[in-house]
Amino acid sequence: MRETGLPLPLGGNVVRKDIAPAIRHDLSEIIRESIDYGLTHRDEAVRHSLAHARGMSAKLTSKFIGMYVNEFTRDYGETGRAAIRKFLTDARDKGYIDVPIELEFVE
Repeated sequence: MRETGLPLPLGGNVVRKDIAPAIRHDLSEIIRESIDYGLTHRDEAVRHSLAHARGMSAKLTSKFIGMYVNEFTRDYGETGRAAIRKFLTDARDKGYIDVPIELEFVE
């Protein structure tokens, strides 16, 4: 973030481009609804996750989850989209990716 002023993309959901746009949209909405549920029921989600938290406290588990499940997870927005473009462009420029990147975001 210090270098670019953008968040660091830690992950993302992808869907194949050969799936019909209406279905891609529906899938995106289902994922968004699931994320909304988790954000709304945060304490319950943390309690559920503790079984897989490898001995972490509930507080640390909640912090860890918050790195991956947050408003950027729900909707990248323009800032998140810019961060993903920058991340992938830099990876290509440095030779980590050897094919052109053609991003499409499902709205």
